[in-house]
Formats: sequence, C-alpha cells, structure tokens
Amino acid sequence: MRTIRELSSAYRDGSDTPSRVVEKALESIESLNPLLNCFITVLKDSAMRAALEAEHKLKEGIDLGPLQGVPLGMKDLLYIEGVKCTAGSSILADNIAPYDASVVRRLKKAGAVLVGTTNLHEFAAGITNENPHYGSVRNPWNTERISGGSSGGSAAAVSAGLVAAGIGTDTAGSIRVPASFCGLLGLKPTYGIASRIGVIPLASSFDTVGTLTTCSWDAAALLATIAGHDEGDVSTADIPLPDYLAATVAPRRKMKIGLPRRYFFEVLDERVNGEFQKFLDRLAGLDCESQPTDIEGIESVPRAFFPIRRAEAAAFHETWLSSTPESYGEDVRANLEMGEKVLATEYINAQNGRPAVREAFLHAMQGTDLLAVPTVPVLAPRLG
Repeated sequence: MRTIRELSSAYRDGSDTPSRVVEKALESIESLNPLLNCFITVLKDSAMRAALEAEHKLKEGIDLGPLQGVPLGMKDLLYIEGVKCTAGSSILADNIAPYDASVVRRLKKAGAVLVGTTNLHEFAAGITNENPHYGSVRNPWNTERISGGSSGGSAAAVSAGLVAAGIGTDTAGSIRVPASFCGLLGLKPTYGIASRIGVIPLASSFDTVGTLTTCSWDAAALLATIAGHDEGDVSTADIPLPDYLAATVAPRRKMKIGLPRRYFFEVLDERVNGEFQKFLDRLAGLDCESQPTDIEGIESVPRAFFPIRRAEAAAFHETWLSSTPESYGEDVRANLEMGEKVLATEYINAQNGRPAVREAFLHAMQGTDLLAVPTVPVLAPRLG
C-alpha cells in the first residue's frame, strides 16, 4: 500500500483511482486477515461506496484534501454509526454504534474511506493484543510474535500494507508500543488535541486518539484532520492549531536532542540499544546535536500513574465487573479488580502529583527541542 501522500498524488494526476485502490485493499484484507487477525469487522460495501463517492467528487473538481479516497483502519473502540463496536470484548459483541465518533465524523468529511474496524487488546487495557475473545493479532514481520497493543490491529494492518494508515488510541503506550513492534510511526498527540467523543474510554484523564502511519507527512495529514476543539469534549482546547503539514516540509534547522539516560536505558535489550544508537547517528548526520539530560524523579511516575489509570478504568467498568466478571479476559479482569481497591486518598494524591511530573519533563527539556528515548526496551515477544 502506498502512503497517503502518494495516493493523494496518484488520484489527482489520474494514474490511479480510489475505487481501484480500495478494491485491492479489500482483496488483500480477505487474503491476509485470516493469518494476521487485524480486523474484527470489514466494511466492504460501505467502503466501496465511499471510494466511488470520493472518486466522483474528484472528477467533479471537488477536492476535500489529502485523505480523499484513502483507505484507513479504525480501532474497534471508536463509534462508526450503524457499525458494531466491540472494544475487543464479548460484553459488547452486539453493540451497534448509535452515532459517529467526532474523529470518525471529521475523517468522513475529509473523504477518507473506512475499510474496517481493527482488533485490539480487550477494552484497550493491555499492550500485547492477545485477545481471548477475538484472537491475537499477529505481527506482519514475524507472525509468531505479538503486534503490541492495544492498537495492534491498526498497526498490523498498516505494517502489512492492507491500509494506508490507521487510527488508534493511547492511554499508556497503546499507539507507541505497536508502532515500535510493527516498524511504524506512532503519534500520540498532546492530550486534548483530538476529541474523545464516541470513544469507549479506558482512563479518561489519559486517553488520547492518535495515528499509525509509515511516514511523518501522513501522520501530519491525519492529525490536521482529527485535531480541533469539540464542544462536547471539555478536554479539547479552543486554540489555533499549527499547520502540521507545512511543518513536515519546512527547511531543516539544527536541533538539540536531550537524552535522559537514567531509567530509559538501564534495562534495555542490546539489539534495541544498537538500533537506537544508529538512530542517533542519523540525527547527527542531519546536524542535530545530542546532549545528556535528566528527568528528576522519573522513577516515581508509576506511583502517580497507576492509581489513576486503574481507578478510572474500574469506575467505568463497575456495572459489568460486578454483574458479569467471567466475561472479561483474565488479565483485564485482574487489572480492573486492582482498580477497585484503589483508595480515594491514593487517587487524589496521584492526581495531585501530576503537575510535578509535568514540570520535571519540562525542566529536563530546557535547552533542547525534544527528548529521544527508546519506545520499548525489548523486541516484540513471542505470542503467549
């Protein structure tokens, strides 16, 4: 599958059409999904209708932007009106979305073609994407290994070339982990950049909607579409957004890269470290300067994170957890039960600790443009 940028160009120079591209994508999904298991629901009919509509508009001179006619995978956690939304759980096996999520509505308006809903770790509550209800997603690079999760279905679909890009969500690595394991660019935007309306939550004060792509231009094109204020989501800020696409083609400037060696590099597979060092060498070749930095108190971050993540998830699942606990996969149920035991004082103290974490990161970034760290410390583990 070509990139969004390449497809957008091909559609406009007449060398290809949305209907041909989407038809080939659906054929590839039919062929490879039994092995990779990255889609839960394939939207064959509606995808072809959307492709033909995008094609017709382009012929009529109606240009909706770079996503017009581009096939995308949508994590089965976001509502698509009239389509089953399972969140990777047997509890919601028959749940039909009553409306479009805000992100879905924006993508449809931009002419994107949603070819299916992608498999995930149950309720987005894990990072392996080994799902007891819908089966494990397999890594396209080595089908004996996990894709990573919880957005593993979207990552595998993009990595295998079944779609041009995918939409995922990230609460604690759910875009970044599968992106790393599947060789993609995973973008977890700033919290509040994209609306969470119509997204089944995990932990609402951390949940973000983001992208899985093969290049930064594609990530920018998607983010420019899904980002923006939503009156229904109080976490979204009503502020001007930068021109993400322009930033990807702006003249390169010398950048300073901060390397927080403590914590991130203490337990690191030597092969991961080797690839990371190659990455730093490439940055040096682009006239980027690396310098050591330190994030004060980084070891305490889990103490601020886990009480919030677990308690908020347990609160959302309270009814199902009390009435039908056997419906959950073992790992997800155990985590939710831990959330039920979080004390109110622990939750409040953890929330009160968040500003200190934020300030520690900002302090570490003083004098740098960005921090560079390995995404995960290990290679993709084997299934099981």
